[in-house]
Amino acid sequence: MNRAKIISEIVKFQLKPGFEPAFSKLRQTVVADGGVKEQYHGLSHKKDHLAWVIQWPESSGPLQDPSFRDELKRLDMNESPVSWLVPFADASQPRRALVAPCAQLCTVPLKPGTDAGALATPLHKTYSDCYEAPGFTGGYWGTALNEPLKNWYYLGWETRAAHDAYAETALFWVEINNLAPYMSGGDSGYYTFTQQLSA
Repeated sequence: MNRAKIISEIVKFQLKPGFEPAFSKLRQTVVADGGVKEQYHGLSHKKDHLAWVIQWPESSGPLQDPSFRDELKRLDMNESPVSWLVPFADASQPRRALVAPCAQLCTVPLKPGTDAGALATPLHKTYSDCYEAPGFTGGYWGTALNEPLKNWYYLGWETRAAHDAYAETALFWVEINNLAPYMSGGDSGYYTFTQQLSA
């Protein structure tokens, strides 16, 4: 597997009927034109949207070609998909979450004016404490390049129940309570992704 730095793009769509042929073509485009070796896609467990996680090489970055971005918009019911760019030291950091039976993508957004650097320890421990939880398979976290107060957590679980059990523990709440005065909401989505690898 490629150990070069990546920029992980999370794209969320409200899907139009019959989207798959156009979506399949776009998945081929990111490989051919963007040098992508690894990508993931899947419906949320609520089946209310699709998430596409594209692991772009940092050396070239996400494709900004207008025709690609226009096609991306056309996949969305309202032609307004949303996306975030999260850097990682290499693709292995988030992989254990993305290949898990239950992949959780969640956010810890901070209030405007917050010094994120001063919160580095609790932000990291919110992720690393998960290793104490039965059923946790791994993952990592990072701060969005295009929304620097939004921290994305890629967390893998054997089951959704394993996550829910952990969320009832005192350990889970230690760092959440530390961060709560600085947080501005937050959300969480659960997926079973299809992995697409390219040579």
